[in-house]
Amino acid sequence: MVVERSHRECVLCGAFFTGRSFLCRTCSARYRRERPSRQLRRQFYEGVDRLYPGWANTYGSYNPPLGLLRVLDRLPRTARILELGCGGGALLRELAARGFHELVGLDLARTALAEARQRQTPASLVLAEAERLPFLDRSFDIVLAADLIEHVDDVEEHLAEVARVLREGGQYLVKTPNRPLAEAYYRLVGLDDYPFWHPSLLSPGELRTVFARHGFTVTFVPQPGLTPAQLRKIPSRFLRRIAQQLPVSCLPVWLRPHLEVVAVLRAKC
Repeated sequence: MVVERSHRECVLCGAFFTGRSFLCRTCSARYRRERPSRQLRRQFYEGVDRLYPGWANTYGSYNPPLGLLRVLDRLPRTARILELGCGGGALLRELAARGFHELVGLDLARTALAEARQRQTPASLVLAEAERLPFLDRSFDIVLAADLIEHVDDVEEHLAEVARVLREGGQYLVKTPNRPLAEAYYRLVGLDDYPFWHPSLLSPGELRTVFARHGFTVTFVPQPGLTPAQLRKIPSRFLRRIAQQLPVSCLPVWLRPHLEVVAVLRAKC
């Protein structure tokens, strides 16, 4: 979620300011001290869809999980898949095109689900929070979250819920920014409000540790290359051409701009 510098409206309070962030300085400072309510987070994401549709994944697919799609291609088409943070349904439609038919999408934002329905996404669509999943225990073979886990307030609560709805041996497929690199980039470009919309960034070591506490064994998946959203952040066409050739899959995990993860839920003894 990065936009060009401009005169813009704060997504929360409506004040106008010049910058790249989504929140004005007052709101940014306030919510560094206070934990926002989930209703306020819903207001934020629906506001981003309204004010910055060109950067919202609701209306496009700028950050596809290219490595995870290769993992999904090896799975039986009868797998029951839950996508968390499904946005406008682009990834669900891609999965349907690849032959999967037991699909459920969940999102916090009403704008996202309205777009998914408008585009006739072939999935059951649910308005809910990723920390409170409205599903029975052991309901899914796969839970998929592309650029979602960094947005949740409480990673521990979220992972407990994912472990609850997954069948034993099921997989949680995750794509998320790599915390040290993401934080350095946000500070460099002046996105000082990132703790509001990315409160749960994780490094590779942090991710492995917190997932293990909830019964998951983690494997990091190679990434074929940078995503369109990552390339958009590079300031010149010349540098973008170089970046397109970057052998991301050859980089050590700690140097990758984002992490793609297969987390297998271990059977309980």
